Amino acid sequence: MDVFWDYFEVLAPSIGLFFIFWLVMRSLFRGDSGERDARRDAEEREAQAWALQRAAQQRGVDENESAEKL
Repeated sequence: MDVFWDYFEVLAPSIGLFFIFWLVMRSLFRGDSGERDARRDAEEREAQAWALQRAAQQRGVDENESAEKL
């Protein structure tokens, strides 16, 4: 059993550092993907708002042109 503890004492710091590194990298990747999802949603909302505004402008122009023709 003494041999086990000798190996454990040698390997424990390396395993601990690997675990901390893994947690940090996992949080970075999850944060990055969450940020990309939020940005994609925001850009989609902006595009929809722009399309609605553009459609309203087109309708306004069409109504004015038809009024001028009368």
